[in-house]
Amino acid sequence: MPNETAPAEMADNAPEVSEPLTTSEIADDDWRSSLSEDIREDPSFSKFKDVNSLAASYVNLQGHLGRDKIAKPVTDSDWDGVYDFLGRPESPDKYEVELPDELPDQVKAQFNDETLSSFKQQAHKLGLNAEQVKSLVAWQAGSMGQQYEAMNEIQGKSIEDGERALKEEWGRAYDQNIDFAKKAFNEYGGDSLAAKMEASGLGNDPDVLKAFANIAKSTMADKDLVGATSGAKMALTPDEAKSEAASIMAHPAYTDRKHPEHNALVKKVQGLFSEAYGE
Repeated sequence: MPNETAPAEMADNAPEVSEPLTTSEIADDDWRSSLSEDIREDPSFSKFKDVNSLAASYVNLQGHLGRDKIAKPVTDSDWDGVYDFLGRPESPDKYEVELPDELPDQVKAQFNDETLSSFKQQAHKLGLNAEQVKSLVAWQAGSMGQQYEAMNEIQGKSIEDGERALKEEWGRAYDQNIDFAKKAFNEYGGDSLAAKMEASGLGNDPDVLKAFANIAKSTMADKDLVGATSGAKMALTPDEAKSEAASIMAHPAYTDRKHPEHNALVKKVQGLFSEAYGE
């Protein structure tokens, strides 16, 4: 009679059968095993860890296909092609530039046709596109305009400070000496010098005014300075008044009350002190 327990024993001793690997397990283990032998070992696949990363790379590649591309330039002709592709105009004169509306005339004058033409030639040689040239010129003009305004502000403050010091130094003779300086401008420089002084701003420079006032006093007759009117008197600066007063006080008559000129000299010194100290 057959042993009814045999099948059970055979079942216990039978070799175990492995479960088939899932798709995900194959992909995680070695996804390239599913490829044909002629391509599975291609080194270009080594950077992909699974099928999903390969598919993502393919989608990205498809997105770039059909776009305009630039080949790596080697020759000068290649570079010309790149520059033209990026927007360089066909010739330097095709560049268009615009200067800021608020730019001072003195700065605008520096962007003349000759200067701009030279810049455009160089820009075209370097391969700059139209927008780059337009932006660079506008930036340079704006920067120069700011520097010009800053210099004017500094110069203006310097002139104000100098004028204040000159008024203190000249005292009541300030207006008179300014007039003397102008007469010296006209006498020794003429219209040409006056125009240059005006254009450069030196005509208002305290040091220049002081120099020309002294030139006028040293070289021009009193009648030409203060006029030929009888009784005309030249105003003195505080230092000039002090110097003249000191000279009079050194005269023997000033200290000698019995001297016939004593009173007149004392009175004159008092007047000079009044001019010197504004009393």
